[in-house]
Amino acid sequence: MRILVVRPQPGADATAVRLAALGHEPVVHPLLATQAVAWERPIARPDAIILSSAAAVRHAGREAVPLQALPAHAVGAATATAARAAGWQDVTAGPGTMQALLDRLAAGHYLHLAGADVTAATVPSGVDLTRVVVYETPLQPLPTLPDVAAVLLHSPRTAAQFAAEWDRLGGQRAALTLLAISPATLEAAGRGWQSARAAPEPTEAALLAMLPKAL
Repeated sequence: MRILVVRPQPGADATAVRLAALGHEPVVHPLLATQAVAWERPIARPDAIILSSAAAVRHAGREAVPLQALPAHAVGAATATAARAAGWQDVTAGPGTMQALLDRLAAGHYLHLAGADVTAATVPSGVDLTRVVVYETPLQPLPTLPDVAAVLLHSPRTAAQFAAEWDRLGGQRAALTLLAISPATLEAAGRGWQSARAAPEPTEAALLAMLPKAL
């Protein structure tokens, strides 16, 4: 089955490898790029760090090295793995979404290393959050209308961009299956698709597990 992958690199290639191992034919067209931006550490030392994506780990660069001995809370298992590989010493993997991560934090001062576009979340009482942008994610066009049966959507922003690009290129929504990593991601893609499902938990493993059932 030909399946479109639109998440940013290097995640897109990693997903393509997993799809190929499952017997599918991946078609990779990232709709977001990630690029580092200059940033400075706040003067006040935080109690802990929040890492909301592997891209934040990758693009934080040398400026983050003095912070790597502090406790770090990663949004999910994949980000936690990336953080440990990059030298973060005390990393806790969160439940997969920023809101769920914030809801389980103890009171304290946290430094969030983030992208320029963040998912809206409510900061609980007692949590003092300082957000610093360490990378940005410019949108990319879909160059041509790919011949695929399904698309994997890993974030609300890529889902919205994909829907807009699919429509711009004259694609028929009723001919395509959408598999999204979360309900919010699915909602961002809008309606009218042949089939549209959200993973039961916000992990790529859960997303890919839907493929035999959906196709």
